Amino acid sequence: MPKRIVLISVNTCTTPYPVYPLGVSHVAAALRAAGRDVDILDINCDRDRIAATLRAARPGLVGLSLRNIDDVNIDTRQLYVPDLVSTVALVRGEVSCPVVLGGSAFSLFPRQLMEMSGADYGVQGEGEEAVCLLAAALENGTPVDGIPGLVFRRDGTLVCNPRRLFDPAGISLPLRPVHMADYYLSRSHMFNIQTQRGCPFTCCYCTYPLIDGTRTRHRDPGDVAEELARAVAAGAHYFFFVDSVFNTDNDRAAAVCEAMIRRNLSVHWCCFLRPKNISADLMDLMARAGLRHVEFGTDSFCDRVLEAYGKRFTFDDVLQSSDLARAHKVYYAHFLVAGGPGETEETLREGFANSRRIRKTVIFPYIGMRLYPGTPLYESALGDGTVKPSDDLLKPFFYITPGLSGERIRELLLGFKQESMNWMFGETPPELAAVADRLRQKGVEGPLWEFLIR
Repeated sequence: MPKRIVLISVNTCTTPYPVYPLGVSHVAAALRAAGRDVDILDINCDRDRIAATLRAARPGLVGLSLRNIDDVNIDTRQLYVPDLVSTVALVRGEVSCPVVLGGSAFSLFPRQLMEMSGADYGVQGEGEEAVCLLAAALENGTPVDGIPGLVFRRDGTLVCNPRRLFDPAGISLPLRPVHMADYYLSRSHMFNIQTQRGCPFTCCYCTYPLIDGTRTRHRDPGDVAEELARAVAAGAHYFFFVDSVFNTDNDRAAAVCEAMIRRNLSVHWCCFLRPKNISADLMDLMARAGLRHVEFGTDSFCDRVLEAYGKRFTFDDVLQSSDLARAHKVYYAHFLVAGGPGETEETLREGFANSRRIRKTVIFPYIGMRLYPGTPLYESALGDGTVKPSDDLLKPFFYITPGLSGERIRELLLGFKQESMNWMFGETPPELAAVADRLRQKGVEGPLWEFLIR
């Protein structure tokens, strides 16, 4: 079987901006390090040349990566699975080699996506090791039974091999084709980067532990700085750190910042931070390393709800973390989930009252929790009869605690928005969207939500 492999990112989500397909670029780098010829295509910028590239490459294996199942929006519930299914069909029409699926979306629904797409193989979790082993097995005609995380058919039955966490020391710097880099930089003015994998926290709805594991594994800070330096040479100056939260370990976070400062990178960046145990020294160090925006996955401003959500911090922690960010001239936003376990009208009003104690921020509330199998929330929903084991959660389902309705939550949030201009609920006003577009066209970097702070 030929050594050539084609990898295709089939993620079409571009709201609020298109996000570079980092995972497939890491897998491509691992394959190249193993001596394989690799082509990377992206459905957002290569849709019209996928067929021709496949015919010319005559690959021995084609990999498709899907990051998002849906848009995680209770109002629109846009499903991205059809893009995966149609792309598999396109591949089948051009080449006869095996097709392997991957990406975070596949890790959550491996059986359904294998059946719907008709793909030959899939990989749950990290793909670097599994895809390299699969390529070697196909080339040599050896069994695939021992490949970690591999999903395949045996005698007509789907088999899911046990997963194995990947050693971060083996993570190759991502392979970013010039045309893809140019596409994403021209539209979002940022690249994404990952400094760690795994998440040790227990937020009731979260899929990070399911996808990356519950044990945090940190990359070498020098490798992170080197990746940033190469991206800067390619034209990037702003980065989004896509770790579940950057501060899972303060010492490790500090080490990454120190490595960035030593390289004198002069970059700006954004990250997810957990609003707890952030010291003034760490915030100062992050700011000196270029931290410009923080997105806090706060979820609620009410302690009773935070406890029910499994957040392991309090509103006082949220307030202190916000004050630290503001003191160091770092913009910060809070993202909330309204209607999860323990939520009531009283807790929503308490959270709104508390929000007024947070200065110079922007708040993004969302209704309901997207329910995924394997999460603590899913087990709870099974227990209270909200869902049944036979329910197909590939179709977006949003959990709202008994006693509340989505309509009532919407009514309350719209009222909060009228009382506080920093509550960004509902559709973005066209005039604000137009402002964001003009700012990006002028090269303004970052998520841009700081321009909504009023």
